[in-house]
Amino acid sequence: MSGNWIIPFKGRGHSGSVNQNFLWKQENVYVMDNHRAALWCWLQELDLSKPHSTIHIDRHYDALASRLEEWLKHLPDWGGSIEKYLEKSYPTEAGEREVICWGNYLSIYLAEFRSALCRLILLTHDDGDKPDFAKSMECDMWDLPDSLSFWLEDGSEPWIVNIDLDYFCAGKTCVMVSDEYLRQVARQLRQSMEAERVGVVTLCLTPDSYTPGWEETERMATLLLAELGISFELPR
Repeated sequence: MSGNWIIPFKGRGHSGSVNQNFLWKQENVYVMDNHRAALWCWLQELDLSKPHSTIHIDRHYDALASRLEEWLKHLPDWGGSIEKYLEKSYPTEAGEREVICWGNYLSIYLAEFRSALCRLILLTHDDGDKPDFAKSMECDMWDLPDSLSFWLEDGSEPWIVNIDLDYFCAGKTCVMVSDEYLRQVARQLRQSMEAERVGVVTLCLTPDSYTPGWEETERMATLLLAELGISFELPR
């Protein structure tokens, strides 16, 4: 398997809201178990102060805003390492807490880089705080396999494509879509990548909370990435 381990694989342990068991990349495609690393990945590939657009495909909005003012006072250095980004914490009444978690990285991103965001497309299960961005557009799961490349043609700026595999799952019970559905989504994405419309792709497994688990999410990730021409397999 080619590509680089940014965070070497630690094993199939609990991910939850802040544990990061791995982060891997090949070219501008990043794969992770915990979505909190996504914003750091975007910063490696794009200047987020310049025009860009984002499509967020995730069961959740990931835009928690309950303590946004506090989080914004304690942000990591955006030019720092992944370790500094993940470790950055702040004091609370319950002790030190990480600033960025799987539920707030999108609200922090919007607060910091909203002025450069041209379009925000959301495909979610309407779960959590809705992002504070007036120009967002919400789309349907069943439009995704046929419309993704069309959506990504809009505008001249590069796109962030942010995917969490929990979007395709009925919680821990089962995957809601067929393998052919996933392949078609990946084919559409590859078409846009080959047209140089995509600046960065982040793919998250969320293996132990809203999906059937590590084995199934690894299989889904491998299937999707194969359609992008990327060989991916976690160590055994």
